[in-house]
Amino acid sequence: MSTDSAASGLTETDEFDRRDQILEAANQCFTQLGIHRTSVQDVARMANVSRGTVYRYFEDRNVLIDAAIEFGAQKFYRLVADAMAEKTTLAEKLGAMAETHAAILLDHRTRNRLMADDSELMRHMIADGDTAVRRSTQFLMPYVKDAQERGEVGGSVDVTAASEWLARIIYSFSTVNEAQTFDMSKPDTVRRYVETFAINGLR
Repeated sequence: MSTDSAASGLTETDEFDRRDQILEAANQCFTQLGIHRTSVQDVARMANVSRGTVYRYFEDRNVLIDAAIEFGAQKFYRLVADAMAEKTTLAEKLGAMAETHAAILLDHRTRNRLMADDSELMRHMIADGDTAVRRSTQFLMPYVKDAQERGEVGGSVDVTAASEWLARIIYSFSTVNEAQTFDMSKPDTVRRYVETFAINGLR
């Protein structure tokens, strides 16, 4: 049976599953090869589908890369939400977010040196920076609002502006290799740093 014939029998759920399968494979390729060395054929091979199937969901490599980065971002926020759910205060929740972010960065840097030698990844990080901050701002707003209602954040503080401030703090760790007062190779030190200082200006 051809790919197109098989695809015609897919349900809507199957379609979403197949799309996610391809995006998961793309992110695995990014991790192993770096973005600039990942081809559509690499993604198809990793996903165990044909190139034609990949192109059925994503019209070209750039669209695939953008979708895979968004897919990875949503996976990150699910991990962060789980980590934050175990914490009580906004400072602790933000610390958990920072620790999760630092652990992911550490994994990429130590296993793949992506931050150093993947120029395409760096271009995407720079181009996607404002989008990433907007995503994190939207993600953090309910947490900041709840903290404001608990009295941890001042009543006159603008929730959106405060959330953007915190999002920019978290995003800034993507650019850090060596710091003076915390160690990026030890995510728990990043957590403590953020817990101690990040929300002081919001009271």
